[in-house]
Amino acid sequence: MIRRSITLAIALTAACGPGKSDDTETGEPTTAATTETDPPATGTTTGTGDPPTGTTDTTTTGTTGTTGTTDSSTTAEPTTTIGTTGDSEDFDQLGECAVPMVCEEFFHGDGEIQGHWDGPEGFLDVERCILTGLRDGTPGRYVYGINTQVANGGSLDRANIIVHADRTVTFATHFKGGFFDNDTDSNTEVFEPAQTCTIVDAAFFDNCFENHDDWTHYTECMKIEKWWTDCVAMGPSCE
Repeated sequence: MIRRSITLAIALTAACGPGKSDDTETGEPTTAATTETDPPATGTTTGTGDPPTGTTDTTTTGTTGTTGTTDSSTTAEPTTTIGTTGDSEDFDQLGECAVPMVCEEFFHGDGEIQGHWDGPEGFLDVERCILTGLRDGTPGRYVYGINTQVANGGSLDRANIIVHADRTVTFATHFKGGFFDNDTDSNTEVFEPAQTCTIVDAAFFDNCFENHDDWTHYTECMKIEKWWTDCVAMGPSCE
């Protein structure tokens, strides 16, 4: 009886000794598996679409025409340019010379642009007066110019002319024009200094009267650069 009790005690001790684990599964996670990680630090993006505290939301909404945007459809106003070249002193002094006016002042329409052939075909009386005075070297003051009118503006190119007794001439010119387009309004003045020149031979003027008393008289006879030669810049002279 005593031997059986000892044997039973040894058996129980072996079955329940230290270090033996319970292999029974309960279906519940262990304590280590349920540990949660720390939440993200303040100031980082969490992925919710809202900007985190203290950050700038740079997301654009796709809306056009925001404040500060320039509307390119606005029509720009034309810019204006005004320029003056040269000194008016010579031109003004010749215009004030105390000498007689030989002919009335005359400003010819620019036939090359306006179609002078639509107007009088031959010489006007004032044109004959000017050419005759130059041919004969009649001393005095003459005022002649070219008046140009086109669709987008116009100009006047004017000369103050003094004919001297020795068949020389002193003249100075003044050009003033204004033209415009879609982008620019341009106003220009140009003063040329006085020059003294020798009037061309009388034969030139006689040829004009004989062979160009028609629509060709403007281009062949009424351009001042055809009236004299050997020009020298000498300043204004009234005598």
